[in-house]
Amino acid sequence: MRILGLIVFCLFLTACQANDETIHEADIKNQNLDIIGKAKFQSDPGGVKLTVNLEGLEPGLHGIHLHEFPKCEPPTFESAGNHWSNQGDKKHGLMHPDGHHIGDMPNLEVSGDGTATFEYVIKEASLQDGKNSIFKDEGKALIIHSGQDDGVSQPAGDAGERAACAEIKKGEERSDGQNPGDQVEEQEEEKE
Repeated sequence: MRILGLIVFCLFLTACQANDETIHEADIKNQNLDIIGKAKFQSDPGGVKLTVNLEGLEPGLHGIHLHEFPKCEPPTFESAGNHWSNQGDKKHGLMHPDGHHIGDMPNLEVSGDGTATFEYVIKEASLQDGKNSIFKDEGKALIIHSGQDDGVSQPAGDAGERAACAEIKKGEERSDGQNPGDQVEEQEEEKE
């Protein structure tokens, strides 16, 4: 009888975990809604690991942040709202002395050929249900700015306009269309 109870309990735990995402992918689109790359979010012991592969942005450093609403309405992407902050007293910027928004990250660097690969662990974030879930309140948006984030200026690090956006919604996967981010990822794997 104990073995049967243990089996039922294990099946219950497996069913609960099946509803929680451990990997989520989303298309990154420019202001013309062309797909320029992909963003992959993966559960990590330190939070959520974000991997970005893209092509088609101006070379140089670009601010990259998670914003509060999963809405990418062109051309300004203002529909994504402000930076995602799980604590109201935090300020923008990883270098801000009062602490930073949960969605703040280091700059993404686009190489001379217009491609970029970016990895960062978003500490305290989660793909599971709860206060720090990326999927809380319907999801979030990943925004890439046209310029460099200075890490301190309010409200967005003086990073310029919103140049690209990805909607992050639970249960929605990226499209099956041509995605330049796949090619950038393959090229990075070949280099290793």
